[in-house]
Amino acid sequence: MNAQSSRIVIDAQAGRFTVSGVVDSHTGSQLLDAIRCHGDSGDLELDLSAVEFIDSSGLRIIVTAHRELDAAGRELVVLQASEAVTRLLEITGLTDHLHIR
Repeated sequence: MNAQSSRIVIDAQAGRFTVSGVVDSHTGSQLLDAIRCHGDSGDLELDLSAVEFIDSSGLRIIVTAHRELDAAGRELVVLQASEAVTRLLEITGLTDHLHIR
């Protein structure tokens, strides 16, 4: 595992992804790849409670995943967003567009 990949941990179990660490331009592709490999059925829950930092690149990954799943008739549900994630979602106005619980 290189230094970049150690900045994010993705635990995928039964349609629920628990993400911890940093979601940015260096790690975001790992998250998007994991979501895309999830399969083609069912909704996906994204637990972001342990995300310490997210930037616009990370946010773009979440929006891209949301759009791709929506186009497939599925939902991406953001669960327990950390303070960093919540702040960015509020600043960008995405709280009204994403499924957040």
